[in-house]
Amino acid sequence: MLNLEPRTPKYVRVLNTLRQRIEGGTYKPGAALPSENQLAAEFDVSRPTVLKALAYLKQDGWIESQQGKANFVRGKPTARRTVPPHAHGALHLDEVAETELLAVAPVLADRRVASILAVPEGTPVFQRKRRTTAEEGAVDLVTVWLPIDVAAGSDATKPEPIAGSLLDHLAQRKSVRGDYAVEWTSARRPTVEEAQLLDISADEPVLAVTIAVHTARGDLVLAVDVVLPGNRHEIEDTYPLS
Repeated sequence: MLNLEPRTPKYVRVLNTLRQRIEGGTYKPGAALPSENQLAAEFDVSRPTVLKALAYLKQDGWIESQQGKANFVRGKPTARRTVPPHAHGALHLDEVAETELLAVAPVLADRRVASILAVPEGTPVFQRKRRTTAEEGAVDLVTVWLPIDVAAGSDATKPEPIAGSLLDHLAQRKSVRGDYAVEWTSARRPTVEEAQLLDISADEPVLAVTIAVHTARGDLVLAVDVVLPGNRHEIEDTYPLS
């Protein structure tokens, strides 16, 4: 895997804090949010960072702006942006019906995984690796990384496929609920192991997607690495522009 160390973007921290305040009633429907300059000072970020967070809140229906005035709370939207297919498959796929389980084992977090999970390098974590195949061949490799305290006492530590969504299982068994995800995507060449498991050449590009799932409070639930053969995937998304 690439030696990348994803960090939660600053705008995501601002966005999720404001969203939690709206959900919790700190900012009630109809109320004006603090000014962009006030938010920038509170979170110790630049004004463009605040504007980016506000743009996502507007896009998803949490707030609305009036020209020349403040940003006003609309309340919790009735519908939120849907999870894109590649992320839905990584987070919710039924291991029993649709995938081949390759490995389930405790491992020591390398520098990259430790950075994503916000634990010291060398910390024991739990790994689940699986492969999905279709008529055209292997379509993805998915590796799930779980902190030990999240995995312990759940079926995530067992070498058998989990029926249904892993996130749903953790919510039911551990009362740990994923609320939002941060995703990073890059294009690169596959590792030797990835090329063998995906049955592609070493020169064929792959899309490498890392997804970090958090609770509403911002606690890390799990991280997922998804490797997609470039010639078997295209990522499509639909979102409002207003």
